[in-house]
Order: sequence, then C-alpha cells, then structure tokens
Amino acid sequence: MKKLIAIFLVGLVFLSFGSQAASWEMLWDKQVGKVVVDHNLIDNTVRLFATDKATGDLYSYNDRSDGWTRASDRAKSFVSSGEGLFRLSSDGMKTSRYVVPENWEILPGGSALTLIGGGNKLYSTKSPYKDLYEYTGASFKLIKDGRGKAFAAGGCQECSNPDNLGYIYRIAEDGQSVWMYPKSKGELKWEEIGGPASAIYAGAGNLAPSVFAVDPVTGTLWHYKGVAAWDQVGYSGKMWAVDIIVDGYSLKETLYGLTPSGNDIYLWRGNPDPDDWTKIDTTDLNKPLQSIYAGGGQLYAVASGGRLWKYVP
Repeated sequence: MKKLIAIFLVGLVFLSFGSQAASWEMLWDKQVGKVVVDHNLIDNTVRLFATDKATGDLYSYNDRSDGWTRASDRAKSFVSSGEGLFRLSSDGMKTSRYVVPENWEILPGGSALTLIGGGNKLYSTKSPYKDLYEYTGASFKLIKDGRGKAFAAGGCQECSNPDNLGYIYRIAEDGQSVWMYPKSKGELKWEEIGGPASAIYAGAGNLAPSVFAVDPVTGTLWHYKGVAAWDQVGYSGKMWAVDIIVDGYSLKETLYGLTPSGNDIYLWRGNPDPDDWTKIDTTDLNKPLQSIYAGGGQLYAVASGGRLWKYVP
C-alpha cells in the first residue's frame, strides 16, 4: 500500500492472546458452492443463502424449521447490498432483486459483467469498458472514472435513511492504488487513499470510511479509517470476513481471518494491533476450512468436504 510499510514475516501468521471456545452447528449436509449472508442494515435481520455445488441452484435457509428452500436456479452471481439480495443471470443480461423463493423482480437496465453490493447500495460493472454503475432505484447511473481491478462496498450514515451516503472502494486496474467514492459527504468524486493492494474488504464506515486492504507483497492486512495513515491489523490469511452489526444509529465492525493453512479462525475487534486477535475454537470442524462468511453477528464456515457450519458462541 502507498503510505504502508512493507513488513516481511517468516512463518508467522497470527499471534493470539486469547481463545474463544464454543460449538459449531452443521446447517447443510451437502456440498455448498457460494454462500451469501444477506444482512439488512436497516432492520438488522439476517438471511442466509447458499448454492448447491452440484447444480448451482440457490437455496434459502429457514432457521426456525432448520430447512432449505430453493430460491433460484443457477446464476452468474448472487450478492447482498445490505438491504436486499440480487442476482445476475447466467448470460449477464438481467439483474434481479429477490422477493420470495422462485420470485425475482427484474431491474431496468440490468445487463452487467459483475455485481457489487454493500452499504445499502447495489453497483455493477458493464461492458465494453468495465465502467462502474450505481443502481438508483430506477436505473443504473454511471460513476465517472470508476474502472477498477476489484471493488468493495460498505458503510452508510443513518442506514434507515434511503439517501444514506455509503462508500465504494476500488483497486485501480494496475493494482497500484486504492480509491474511495465519494470523497466525503457532498463531494461525489474519487479520492486516492492508498495502494498497492491485492484485495479489499469494506468495513462499517458510518461516521468515517473503513476499508481493509491486503498488501500484495507481504500478505499483511491494513485498515484505513479516513485518516492519512493505515494501521497494520493482521498478518497473512487465506481470506477475511467483515461482520457489521447495527447498534441503534451506529454500526460496529468485527473482522474474522482464516489462516493460510485453513486450520484456524481468528477474531479481531478493532484494536489497531496485528497481535490482538482471539482464536475461535474450530475443533468440531473438518480441516482445512474452505471459506468463512460473516454478517449481523453471525459467523459461518465451509469445512473440508463442503459442508456449511454456523458458529454458536
């Protein structure tokens, strides 16, 4: 990252000063593909979706009946905006909003290459130049100078307000810089905030921006909070999952990291110290873990063999 110090670590992944013992509950005894945690930032409800790896079909989980209901056939992608679930058709020609299982509302002008969701906002990239668009509720509006290698969306001021700000972050097409939009409230333009980066994850960012970025050289994780400097908050990981929790009119964020081996999960609660992580007990799970997901105070993991598990503190 620009403004970041390159730190090389040999053999060190996470240092933990505590551990958190609990249990895990298997939610689906079949191989899953993609998992989407649809956390609504307005009413703080959480809906869990997952695709059947064999068919690509999307299923919705009912925690009361402990059952799964088919919600959609195969699609190119499914994303949560923080206010709803959206899908991009397999041919990329239609974007739809989830209503109930097997019922989707087609959005106008929804042809896209990719969908990006977060902060109560839906974005898409479109051909032929991979330009970035924001869905306004009536159409997709071009965001000028928004081309990028990767995107992450999150944050909102007063999430119950439909005109909330929200932020979207992008890695430049050459991977050498990280940008934020909008620059600030009332300034609808991009601001360069760091770089280079190999991946980015949007945080809560209700009063100020919040984004995590992975250094492409060291694999270390850094956090930007709207000030000039970045804080190193973690070492290398296989993947990361940001959990945003609504607390009245404010948002709180926690972060989970999966170690490169896939054997351990660690929890970070906001201290700008790369050694201040708590280990989550994963004794019940088959290793190595394939992936982790979080939202609304819930943590999920896909274990070896593709089974989906929920963490029960």
